[in-house]
Amino acid sequence: MALTAATPRPARGRALLLGLASIAAVIAFVALLVIVVVVVGWIVLAAADALPVPDRKWPRLSAWAIVLLPLAALALAFFISHRAEGRTFYAQQSANRWISALLLVSIVGLLVALGEAIAATVTFDAYGALIGAALASVCGLGAAGYAHLRGPGAVLGSTRARRADLVRDRVLNDVVTEISIAANMPPPAIYVIDDRSPNAMAVGTNAGNAAIAVTRGLLDSFDREQLQGVVAHELGHIRNLDSRYGVYVAILVGLVALVTDGFLRIVLEAWRNGVFLRGGESDDAKGAIAGIALGVGFGLLLLLVATFLRIFAPIASLFVQAAVSRQREYLADATSVELTRNANGLARALAAIRDDPRPLARPNRGSQHLWFASPLGSADDTGWHLLATHPSLDARISRLAELGAQAASAGPHRSGAAQLD
Repeated sequence: MALTAATPRPARGRALLLGLASIAAVIAFVALLVIVVVVVGWIVLAAADALPVPDRKWPRLSAWAIVLLPLAALALAFFISHRAEGRTFYAQQSANRWISALLLVSIVGLLVALGEAIAATVTFDAYGALIGAALASVCGLGAAGYAHLRGPGAVLGSTRARRADLVRDRVLNDVVTEISIAANMPPPAIYVIDDRSPNAMAVGTNAGNAAIAVTRGLLDSFDREQLQGVVAHELGHIRNLDSRYGVYVAILVGLVALVTDGFLRIVLEAWRNGVFLRGGESDDAKGAIAGIALGVGFGLLLLLVATFLRIFAPIASLFVQAAVSRQREYLADATSVELTRNANGLARALAAIRDDPRPLARPNRGSQHLWFASPLGSADDTGWHLLATHPSLDARISRLAELGAQAASAGPHRSGAAQLD
């Protein structure tokens, strides 16, 4: 996908893309709503002692639908992302919002499927699995609500960011104000992180809690042109709603890790306390042996499932976290050039980070997608592996060079036709 200044594709094609994205997002949300209603329905039937017996086809089908929902939403997001390639970045900004909705459904669905899997393993019952899915859905939606209201503050708190000083950080305040005017958006809150690594991040789920944070290392080493490029990139993330999706994912990815880790700890604690050996307390020798065998078998099954979920569920959530994040970085780079009319400042900022690849002192993989460059430093600057949230710095610099050269040759009247191919 190269940045070009070619003529935009026909408006009819853009309308078709956005219509497809809208339909896919609506289908995903309707499917999620239907599943929640079905799950709640089974719980009501269970409370009223009116569960249908002995046929359990519908609860089994409901359980499978819950498992398949996040996969379907993720596949739709990738399909729409692929269809959006080559469009103008204005069209990608619109499609990006629907892709974010689908990815959010994916990660909430992953959490619901995780609760279902744990409950099914413990109860060996389709109804029990649906109850576990219902509890997990309440937990996931609650976490999404928390992320919307308090997520930006939680992420900033994890970085130990502090409010920028109007005197010491006057240049930063001036740059944020001028770029906000260019973007026709209210200036976000401004924070500084006391870290020597040159980096920055944007958070915010709405205009009221939007914020950008810049490290002290970046402020001390970058000139005004470089700072403008970085700030415009971060404001681009806010304007494109990447920061909203990023905050949701940061909270939910942490919740997935917390649930799987907690389940594994409970199983290990049960083994330490001999819970799975209590079947041997029977007075009958054969009964005691059978009880021990049954308890040990059940305990081993729980341990196997808990270990599997602890390893692979966080990886799956990180995969959703990284999904199309690299394209979002290219889009934010293009937005930065749109706002500053200068590709050189951002390219110089990326080159400076490439030449000084110091990781953050306290990196957090759960929020790494929110940073201007990977907070893990050069160890994560490959840009190709499945869990990479950023393209390589060299790839971003190369595309900025192409955009600057082609936009200059096309002239100012063509600057709005920049495409992402």
